[in-house]
Amino acid sequence: MILFFRYRLPALKPFFRSYASGPPREKLRAIPFTQHVKAADNIFEDYHGKGFFSARVKTTGPPEEIFLPFWIVSARVRVEIVQAQVGHRVLRNRYNPATRRNEVGYDTHWSWVNERYHWSHEYSPLEHVGMHIYGSHKYRRGLVNAIRSCQSLQEATQFTPQLMDRPAYFDLAAAYRDINRKVDPFYLYPTTALRFARSYMQDSEEAYADDFLRRKYSADETRLVQVKIQVDDMHCAPVYYPAYVYTVHYLGRNLRTFVNGHDLRVGGIRVYDPNRVAIASVVGMATLMTLSGGIGYGGMSGSFWIGIILPTVIASLVSVYSPIISLRFRDWKRQQEIRAQEHDPHIWDSDWVKAFNAFEDQYRYRSWKQDQSGRRTWSDTSDQDPKGYYKALGVLPTASTADIQSAFRGLAMKHHPDRYSDPNDKKKSTDRFKAISAAYSVLRDPKKRKAYDQTGR
Repeated sequence: MILFFRYRLPALKPFFRSYASGPPREKLRAIPFTQHVKAADNIFEDYHGKGFFSARVKTTGPPEEIFLPFWIVSARVRVEIVQAQVGHRVLRNRYNPATRRNEVGYDTHWSWVNERYHWSHEYSPLEHVGMHIYGSHKYRRGLVNAIRSCQSLQEATQFTPQLMDRPAYFDLAAAYRDINRKVDPFYLYPTTALRFARSYMQDSEEAYADDFLRRKYSADETRLVQVKIQVDDMHCAPVYYPAYVYTVHYLGRNLRTFVNGHDLRVGGIRVYDPNRVAIASVVGMATLMTLSGGIGYGGMSGSFWIGIILPTVIASLVSVYSPIISLRFRDWKRQQEIRAQEHDPHIWDSDWVKAFNAFEDQYRYRSWKQDQSGRRTWSDTSDQDPKGYYKALGVLPTASTADIQSAFRGLAMKHHPDRYSDPNDKKKSTDRFKAISAAYSVLRDPKKRKAYDQTGR
């Protein structure tokens, strides 16, 4: 059974000649197959058969049963917002040269965020599937990623030869009984997996910062958001996922569908029925032409060919070739990943490469959550808005009087009670309008504003 770990892909053998070792075997863990192969067949059929535009496909036979390699990464990050701007939409008068008139329209007022906000997050693989990094290049990463599961990861156990044994399936055809389970070897260095994980954390923290700033300042938009991330206590563990791999021949290419052998999550490229796409296109374009007047350039005949037939042909061709286009794009992306990996340190083992232990990871995450309980995101400046006046107007404490006046005018027009007829909406707008007016009555007066900034009263 140990020989499975040294299985090489014939097509990739020249490139991966130096990748033959892999992570230490004593650190390997695996999620066992727990789902019946027929349950996976049903998931496959539903995945490709449900939906009006879906086309039913036929596989080349029973699925392969393969253990797919993943690097499971955990880390703790400390984050700081280095710079950001928040925008509030306000109503302003503008001169329109085309109409030679002043017109009222929405404009975005941008302000810099002066506070330096800090926070920390724990990235546990039991909470973030983005920390499960596919550890090979044999299959397309985006398709394999769909079977990742935090719930399945909790069942990871030591990778023993017994996991290669499968049920006899005496009640099934011989094709199902003669299958041998395989192991897809690790080709991705753990250092490369850390790079993927860091990219995921960077994207997650930028999204979190954007959402935080919108809520903090009641902003409509943000821009120029830049966050600095410091990664601490980063670990990496090799874990094998169980997968049923289905192959479909389509226009000379192999399309594969992956079904998680533990909880039946599924991913793969779908094939669409061009006839149904054509029917939908004809109905849609005919309806659009009817609503828009029907006859355009070229009279009735020209409208028929250009308005109905041409879009229908294009839609049908796109539906036929979209799986191949998607496959080519994923192939190109895979080649980029392979080239980028050459610049990463070529090591398989280190003190930060560990055997995955779900209990330890859960304990670590719970400890961090308890440590963070009662805390909230903080800034290195004191709270300058105890009554929420600046927040009510959506401006910063450093805003000018003109900014405050502009913000008030826009919010007053937006939330004026006379704009609403529904009693509930009218009551809500009245409360909001009172809060806006109360804030404006203080902040528009330089003396009252100065007293508020100094005493909070």
